[in-house]
Amino acid sequence: MKRDRSPEINSQKTKTFLEKIVPLTVVLSITAIREAYEDYQRHKSDNKTNNREVLVLRNGEWLPTAWKDVHVSDFVKVRENEFLPVDLLLLSSNDERGICYIDTRNLDGETNLKIRQALPETLEFSNIDNLQKINAQFACELPNNNISGFDGNITFEKGVKLSLNQNQLLLRGSTLKNSKWVIGFTVFTGKDTKLIQNSKDAPSKRSSVEIQLNPRLITLFIFLMFMGIVGGTMTTLWERKWQNKAWYMGFEKQSKLAQNVFVSGIIGFLSFVIVSNVIVPISLYVSLEIVKFSQSWFIEKDLKMYHKKTDTPAKARTSNLTEEIGCVDHIFSDKTGTLTCNIMNFQKCSINGEIYGSYQNKHANNYYNKGKGKKYMEREKEKEKEKKRGKEGKNIKKKFKDKNLLRDLHESEEIQSNNIHDFLLTMSLCHTVIVQNDLDEIENYSEIQYQASSPDEEALVKAARDLGYTFLERTPKSITIDIEGKKMIYEVLNILEFNSARKRMSVIVKDPEGQIILLMKGADDTIYERLYKEITQINSDITHNHIELFASEGLRTLCFAKKNLNDEEYLEWNKIFHEANTLTVDRKKNVEKACEQIENNLFLIGASAIEDKLQKGVPKAISSLSQAGIKIWVLTGDKRGTAINIGFACSLLTKGMHLINIKSESLDEYLIEMENANEIIFNQNNKNKPRALIISGKALRFALTEDQKISFLNLAQRCQAVICCRVSPIQKSQVVMLVKENVKESITLAIGDGANDVSMIQAAHVGVGISGNEGMQAVNSSDYSIAQFRFLSRLLLVHGRWCYKRVTKVILYSFYKNVALSFMQILFGYFSGWSAQTLFPAFLMSTYNLFFTSLPILIVGIFDQDISDESEEKYPQLYSGDNQKDEFSFKSYWVWIIEGLYHACVMFFIPLLVMGTNIARSDGKPTSFWVYGLIIYTFVVFVVNLKVAIETTYWTWMHHFTIWGSIIFWFLLIFLICNSFKMNSYLYAVANEAFAQPHFWISLLLVVFICLLPDITWKYIRRNYFPKDFHIIQEIEKKRAKQEKKKNKFRFKQSESSNDEKDHLLNSKNHITYTNVPTKKKNYLQGTLSDIKIDSEDSMLGSNFSSSSNIILVKKEKKKSIRIDSSDSFH
Repeated sequence: MKRDRSPEINSQKTKTFLEKIVPLTVVLSITAIREAYEDYQRHKSDNKTNNREVLVLRNGEWLPTAWKDVHVSDFVKVRENEFLPVDLLLLSSNDERGICYIDTRNLDGETNLKIRQALPETLEFSNIDNLQKINAQFACELPNNNISGFDGNITFEKGVKLSLNQNQLLLRGSTLKNSKWVIGFTVFTGKDTKLIQNSKDAPSKRSSVEIQLNPRLITLFIFLMFMGIVGGTMTTLWERKWQNKAWYMGFEKQSKLAQNVFVSGIIGFLSFVIVSNVIVPISLYVSLEIVKFSQSWFIEKDLKMYHKKTDTPAKARTSNLTEEIGCVDHIFSDKTGTLTCNIMNFQKCSINGEIYGSYQNKHANNYYNKGKGKKYMEREKEKEKEKKRGKEGKNIKKKFKDKNLLRDLHESEEIQSNNIHDFLLTMSLCHTVIVQNDLDEIENYSEIQYQASSPDEEALVKAARDLGYTFLERTPKSITIDIEGKKMIYEVLNILEFNSARKRMSVIVKDPEGQIILLMKGADDTIYERLYKEITQINSDITHNHIELFASEGLRTLCFAKKNLNDEEYLEWNKIFHEANTLTVDRKKNVEKACEQIENNLFLIGASAIEDKLQKGVPKAISSLSQAGIKIWVLTGDKRGTAINIGFACSLLTKGMHLINIKSESLDEYLIEMENANEIIFNQNNKNKPRALIISGKALRFALTEDQKISFLNLAQRCQAVICCRVSPIQKSQVVMLVKENVKESITLAIGDGANDVSMIQAAHVGVGISGNEGMQAVNSSDYSIAQFRFLSRLLLVHGRWCYKRVTKVILYSFYKNVALSFMQILFGYFSGWSAQTLFPAFLMSTYNLFFTSLPILIVGIFDQDISDESEEKYPQLYSGDNQKDEFSFKSYWVWIIEGLYHACVMFFIPLLVMGTNIARSDGKPTSFWVYGLIIYTFVVFVVNLKVAIETTYWTWMHHFTIWGSIIFWFLLIFLICNSFKMNSYLYAVANEAFAQPHFWISLLLVVFICLLPDITWKYIRRNYFPKDFHIIQEIEKKRAKQEKKKNKFRFKQSESSNDEKDHLLNSKNHITYTNVPTKKKNYLQGTLSDIKIDSEDSMLGSNFSSSSNIILVKKEKKKSIRIDSSDSFH
């Protein structure tokens, strides 16, 4: 179809199509090149790893062999500080006991060394001759990703069958430490190793803004299709009208197909879609990547989130969720190591109904004054007197010393002495701790360094050492301890290990006298349900009260119990246990069943209490996050009393808050407790009283069932705080998913420091890892990592809020500027016979988002901040105030789109009205339509850049450089192009003709004024008559800046309750005054702060005061005024 009136126009249409495709091709090509480069780097890394060498037994000698050439059943020798190339079954080491140490930080993120020990029966396979003679059958589980477990067995030629577990397995990715060499049998290689089995991509997370972006892009695409349909329809109607009249168009020369009305409409539709496709901002994704990457960089470089003690900065492990941290409404936090330091100190213990150790709790004094433990109270009074005399308390923080306990151990009656002995014996024997020192090189047992899998175990072993029961050495079959100078060797028969499901650990030992003893430590509920039922244990109730008392102080508690076994009983059980351990299928289930058979009919010894102090700044952070409108749930494995005490200590729970306790053991009890809880919730007398929900792990099992989870969630949502006690890792993730899936538009954040928090962190919208004492597994699985919990408030309140506002502003502005440009193509269609002729040269359409409008909004997206970071932290209510999420609502989206359409109409028709359709050159001849297009394009560059200036709230030299620089660059570029015939013949001298028109400059002023006047007017009205919270803070900051410039001539002082202070405030000058605001407006920090303006009066009338957070509100009877007078606001 030939409808173009000149060869230039026809060629221009071809260029239009090509130049529309080029930017898209460039973007896709850059992405493809980047991904190809990343693949190549991974390929190089893989080759480097696969070609590492390790010693493998081949042809009777140890030969260096590439990792990729190691096969199952090969014998491998690994030397100190070398990585393990495959999963190995440990046969022997340079240690005669078969012990070696491995660093597993690449597997589980834990930095402490792990001990592995070969079976005594395989220690002989330490040389080539014995290895070549080995004759055994090995069986194990199929490849899996469980790095904390292994089931296998080995059967020798004589029929001896031995069980294998994770203690004999050396995993690929680990590093051999403190051992000269080990020899192992290859079990798994390549993709079958547990490291590779665990090498799965983390769950893909997309921010809520990114999810909401797609529907908005779809609406733009629909609008583009609508413009195409309008253009195609009008093309058809125009051709039908002028087909016989416009003989000069050459319609009769077209083919019959081209003359078909339907075909003409399709061509018109496609043509308008092509020329208007700039409305869909392809460059938006590139802009967002740059903005998010920059924001992540700022987070990592924030010195206020840098922990100097551990040299740990904040880390943004993903840049996809920067705006997501700006709209979090639920936080799920672990307790130990997250809110607390995870540095354990043994504080006190209860043995046979007597408490030993320091005690300073006032509630405890009331408890004991009632007649229970008077003997203990007398001892405490003696201790206090001795401390005053300076005889004791010098090393109370470092060592646990209680001379009363030692006195009762040696001088009291036999029952108490034996119980104390058993208690200390359990502390020194029932653990998996190893000694790091060479005992021959130390002078005193206090110099012994222990390596423990958990801080609790280390604290217990050290406390036993301080009391004379020193753990010295561990071998596969024995544990050596020193009891007050006498070395005792206990034969280790079995170790029943701790896990989150068992909540207990047991060790079966034979003492030097030949008595077999089972010693157990664990959670109180786990121990108590296994106590001997037939004989009443008098002190069990007293001990339970002591445990509750310890927990009320926030101490972590463990119970200790024992059981004496006869030889016949033990041998019968050990046979069952051995058979269960040699299974390769359902081993865990059968081992647990065997453990249940022996772990019963126990006798209670006592309980320990360990202190885990709160981290610095936790109460303030919790308070700030709560004021920000964020609900905080604490999910902990500790008992209820401990969790409640920590809740009060960290300001999660407050005085006057009604605590709703749900601790049912059965479904019927749970339903009754839920009914009672709902009565409390809906009781009119308690309507305004804050509430907190405390629920146990057992009750949570019922709460998370399909039938009950919604009712539980409704109850929890009506509470200001929720604490879940004794929860397992899987329950943590289930709770997070419950809120994530059932609370509309909720954004969840989970924060933890240990491996047991990984599932919770990955389940939440945003996962935050704490770099603590439990390794780096939580950090490695997180989206953001910080060193201390207190940094979370700054991450959310400052960076989160800034990032959300910046990203949404970049997106909405990108929509606006593209709509403003592309809609003019439809308007121009009326004047171009609906021919889909472009109003602007194609290269200007292609470079619109690249050269003239991209940099200003990028700078805004990177640096913009409506208020300072100090104010963000000072007024946390801003985080959720002013309906922040509404900034990216469909309402806001359509406001920007309509504004773009309005600006397009103004920029198109104003020059048309002022200059007309026939623009004459200086010689009187008419100019081409390119002059008109160039004039409108200039208006667009001016208006959209000035729109950025209006939206900017924080100016730097980069803002000025990019905004005004973009406008200047446009003039320089277009003059260069239009004065070079070779660069673009059809634009030659067009700029000279356009800018030489007097009406051009008049039109420019009119267009800028008419386009931006509504923006400026609305911003003025909103700021002065319908203000938002941040407007008030901006005025405070402006006032502060003025005060600083005047060298603090006027100081705002914090008000006090005295009348003198009130008179001083009333007579002060330079205050903030509010006018013409409805009386229903609420005061700041209690809702929405009223509008303000800076005014200066000699005095203020009236004396009605109401204060909140150091802000004084003074109201006149007729003319309402607000005075903000707070020293905190200006320092």
